[in-house]
Amino acid sequence: MGCVSFDLKTLEKIKNGEILKGLRDSKKIPEPKRTELRTEILKYVSYYRVTFVSATFIDRFNINQAIFYGMNRCLPTHFSPSVSNSKENENSNATTSFGKEKGSHISDQRPGTKPFLLADGNYKLKITKPIEGYFSLPKGDDLIPSISAASILAKTYRDEYMEKMDAKYPGYGFAKHKGYGTEEHRGALERLGISPIHRLSFCKFLRKDGSEPSLF
Repeated sequence: MGCVSFDLKTLEKIKNGEILKGLRDSKKIPEPKRTELRTEILKYVSYYRVTFVSATFIDRFNINQAIFYGMNRCLPTHFSPSVSNSKENENSNATTSFGKEKGSHISDQRPGTKPFLLADGNYKLKITKPIEGYFSLPKGDDLIPSISAASILAKTYRDEYMEKMDAKYPGYGFAKHKGYGTEEHRGALERLGISPIHRLSFCKFLRKDGSEPSLF
């Protein structure tokens, strides 16, 4: 799960095609270009945060609750000017989060106002952080630059995590399929069984034709 914030001047440059050209749904961007864009996003972003929600949490509470929890964990806890780097593991059974704030990410806001959240998907959200409101848009990661940027950060960091898991749990092919339900992945599960990072609630796909988009 990823969250980013750009200041208005940066958003204007993105709109005019001066920077961050090619922002769209991260899944539609070739891997080398995603990596290139991530470097550029981190250069211009005023705030970002990436949160990983564990398989244990998803199995216990379901995928939608995990999405809502991850969204809340991605949002900043305050909106005052600051400069900070943060990396935390609040609960190893729930989430791991990391991110960065550069300067004041509310410099474009009027005093007393709160940020507005743009989200990919079609959700009715319950946000616990102080925001003005939200707009949830299906395919938003292909239509709104800030959502596209957040999806690129989330996917690139997740892909790197899967490469590490490939070394930790060899034989599943995590580095290749990145956790998606490919035939190769299905075959590995049938041969090796379920690893500690698989979602138990998701492995029912082995009993039916086709597969869900991702096991994680």
